[in-house]
Amino acid sequence: MITIIEAEIEEIEFQQFTKNALQKFSPADTAIAKMHEDYLPLVIAGVDDTEGFKRVHQARMIVKNHRVQVDKVRKELKADALEYGRRVDDEAKRITLLLEPIEKHLTKEENEYTAEKERIRNEARLKAEAEERAKTEAEAARLKAIQDVENARLKAEADRLAEERRQLDEERRQIETEKKRLADIEAARLRKIEDERIAREAAEKARIETEQRIAREAAEAKFRTEMETKAAKIRAEAEEAARKRTEELRPDCEKIRMFAENVRTLPIPELSVAAENTAAEIYAIVERAARKIADIADLLSQTPKGPMKL
Repeated sequence: MITIIEAEIEEIEFQQFTKNALQKFSPADTAIAKMHEDYLPLVIAGVDDTEGFKRVHQARMIVKNHRVQVDKVRKELKADALEYGRRVDDEAKRITLLLEPIEKHLTKEENEYTAEKERIRNEARLKAEAEERAKTEAEAARLKAIQDVENARLKAEADRLAEERRQLDEERRQIETEKKRLADIEAARLRKIEDERIAREAAEKARIETEQRIAREAAEAKFRTEMETKAAKIRAEAEEAARKRTEELRPDCEKIRMFAENVRTLPIPELSVAAENTAAEIYAIVERAARKIADIADLLSQTPKGPMKL
């Protein structure tokens, strides 16, 4: 067990350790008081106070670096123990609270300086743009006046040219009208000559075509008569050949029909009742075979058709 003396010793050691650890924070109170005294009075007189801006900016960066360093030490010391960390946080918070008004003041001075510089730059830019716009509008008005004068001159010139063109068009129209009248007279004369030539050629062509048609019809009639004579002869010869062939094939046809009848009358074997359907099928097959054989005889006995008419 830890005795009271040992606990007191540990408390004293812890307090000494804490005191030594807290001394790691920088800056000390005296340094912060010095910064408070030196930096809070700093102001920027205006946008032209470049030196004042530099002093404020440098001072703010010093204060900011101290604040960042305090937070860094806080994180390092806080890692050792919760109690130790709480004390470290309290000390860091206390020092930070002392630094924040100084940093806020310096930041405010910097921001006001930057904002004023930006306002002046924008005001100068807008003024320059307005002046440039005024110059541009004045130049545009001058050019428009020159263009209006030029347009009026061009319009007068265009009107004069249009009147001259109208007069030329009228003279050209009159010339074209006279030329068309003369051309129509000449065309009528030539058309009459052409019509007379076409009429003569048409009469001659009709005469030649009539003579050719008569000769062609005579030749066609002679050819048709000869073809009909030949066709009749061919048909007679074909009919005679068919008659002879029919006579020659008659005995064969009779034999085939007799054979078909013999097939039809072939005796069907007597089968048991169980094979009754099979007997009917055999009879149907024999009947079909006999009928097909008879059809062959009928086809063989038919007289072939004669040649086609021409």
